[in-house]
Amino acid sequence: MATYPQPAPAHDDYAASRAQLETMIARLSDTDMAACTQERLEDYLTRSGRELQRIAMQDYLDAAARREERLAVVTGADQVARRRAEPGHTRQLLTTVGPVEVSRIAYRAPKAANLHPADAVLALPARLHSAPLQRAVVHEVADGPLRSAREALARTTGQHLGTRQLQEIAIEAARDVRDFYDQRTGSAAEPTAVVGPQGRHLLVLSIDATGVNMIPSGLRTPAPPRPTGPQPPSAQLSSKERTGRTRMACVTACYDAAPAPRTAADILPRDAPERAERKKGPAAKNRHMDASLEHSTATMVTTLFDEAERRDPEHLRRWVVLVDGANHQLDCLTQEAARRGVSIDIIVDFVHVLEYLWKAADDLHPTQPTRAAFVQQAARDLLEGHAPRVIADLHAHQRAHAGQNRPAPGLDRAAAYLEAKQPYLNYHIALTLGWPIATGVIEGSCRYLVKERLDVTGARWSLPGGEAVLLLRAVIANGDFTEYWQHHMRCDYQRTHAALYQEQLDIAA
Repeated sequence: MATYPQPAPAHDDYAASRAQLETMIARLSDTDMAACTQERLEDYLTRSGRELQRIAMQDYLDAAARREERLAVVTGADQVARRRAEPGHTRQLLTTVGPVEVSRIAYRAPKAANLHPADAVLALPARLHSAPLQRAVVHEVADGPLRSAREALARTTGQHLGTRQLQEIAIEAARDVRDFYDQRTGSAAEPTAVVGPQGRHLLVLSIDATGVNMIPSGLRTPAPPRPTGPQPPSAQLSSKERTGRTRMACVTACYDAAPAPRTAADILPRDAPERAERKKGPAAKNRHMDASLEHSTATMVTTLFDEAERRDPEHLRRWVVLVDGANHQLDCLTQEAARRGVSIDIIVDFVHVLEYLWKAADDLHPTQPTRAAFVQQAARDLLEGHAPRVIADLHAHQRAHAGQNRPAPGLDRAAAYLEAKQPYLNYHIALTLGWPIATGVIEGSCRYLVKERLDVTGARWSLPGGEAVLLLRAVIANGDFTEYWQHHMRCDYQRTHAALYQEQLDIAA
C-alpha cells in the first residue's frame, strides 16, 4: 500500500546558534567550571557570548539570503535594466561581535556594475565596517590617540583595526557635520527660557584661535623645502624642532546667559568685606561649540552668527561678543554684524588686559608687592570706566623711561594694546548691565576641543584627520551626536544605495 506523502522537515535557521548556546551551557555544567573564580567565569561568558552573538547574526543573514525574492528586473540610475540574477554573491562585514558574511542576489547586465537590492534592505555600509563598529570607532578616536583607540576597541569588542583604518573611519564619519548644522540653522531654536528676572537673557558669542602642529601638506603655506645634497657632519643626534609648523584652528562658542549685575569690587575686591560680598557673574547655558582647521576666520564667524540667529531670529536679545582683541577677528565680527543688520557689543577679555598690565608692571616696579599694587589700581580704574586715565598714565611712564634711555618693552606693548582696544574696554557698562567680561568659555573650548586631543606630545596632523577629529569632538561636546549620527546614516544610505537606482529607495526601518 502506498504511503502518504510526508511534509519536508522545516529548516532550522538558527541551528548553529542553538548548538553554540548548548555548548556554552554544557561548558558551564562541566566539573572544571564548577570551582572556577568569578573572573574566569565572566571572561569565558564574555568571549563565548560574543561568539554566540556573531553566529546568531550569521544565521539571521543566511536566513534572509534564503528568503530573498528574485526580481524580474532591476534598473539602475544609469538607466540600464538588469535582468540577469545570480544568487550567492557574498561580501564581508566586520561587526562589533566579529566578522560575518552577507550573501545576496546580484543583478547584472553587460558592461554595467552589479546591483544588490538586499544591501539596501539591510542598509549595509559601503566599507567593511558595520555602522555600530564605526560609531564605536568615532567615540574612541575623538577621545584619545589612535593607538589608544585601537587598544580600547580590542578590549571592548575584540576587533583589531589598524590606525589608518581608524583615521579613515573618523574622516568618513565627520563628512556630514557641516550639512547637519546647516540644516539646523533654519529651524527654530530649542525651547529655552530667554526671559529672567533681569530681563531677556544675553546671547553671548566668542571666538579664539589656537595652533595645531601639522604635517607639511597640512599647512596653509607650503613649508620651505629641505636642503638637498650632502650635508656637513653634525654632532646633533636629531634635527632641532622647526617653528612655523602650525596651522591655526579657529574655535567659536555661542551660549545663553542671564544678566548678573556686578561692580568692580566683585571682580577685584580691595579688602575682606568686599571679598565676602562678592556676587557671581553670568553662568553659561546651552553652549554650542564649533572648531575648524580648514575654514577661515571669516567663514567661522558666519557660522557663529548663523547659530546666533537660529536662537534669536528677530534680534530681540542683547548680543555680547567676547574676544581677546585680535584685529582680524574684530574686523570679521563687525563686517558680519553690519551685513546682517544686528547690533553687537564687543568686550575685550579682561584677563588679557590683566596680562598686559602685569608686563607693564615688570618694567615699572622692581618688587612683587609694588607690581601687584600697580596692577590692582590700574585694573580697578579700568573696571570703573577710567580707561583714558590708565592709558595716559602708561604714556607718562613711557616718556619717563625714554628720558632715562631704559628699554621697557612690556610697558610699550601694554600702552599700545590698551590704546588700540579702548573702544572695547567699557567694563563699567558691562558690569552694570550684567554682561560677562572674560572669555573663560572660549578658552575652555579651545583647551577641550583642540589642546587636550590635537596637542598631545609628538602629534602631527593631516588636514583631513585634524578637521574630522575637531568636528566630531564638537558634535559630542554639544550633545548632538545621537541626532547627528541618524542624519549621517540617512546621508550615507542615500549615497551608498538610493543613488544607485532609477527609483530612489526608502531607507530600511
